[in-house]
Amino acid sequence: TVKSHWLEWDSLPGMGREERLSSLCRGVVDASELQREYGLRLPGVEIKPASGEIHRHRCLAALALFGES
Repeated sequence: TVKSHWLEWDSLPGMGREERLSSLCRGVVDASELQREYGLRLPGVEIKPASGEIHRHRCLAALALFGES
């Protein structure tokens, strides 16, 4: 079985908001390029682990729009 990889806001203590968003964005891009299954957890947002272009777009959109509501 493939172990899902989580990219989590809370796993980056001591970083500012923009640093965290940048780091998580890099994680999405890297995991996507490696064709890994990954999920994303932000305060108030959880995207279940998956892979592929649609999933990548969904995660990057969530990061881009974080805090916009």
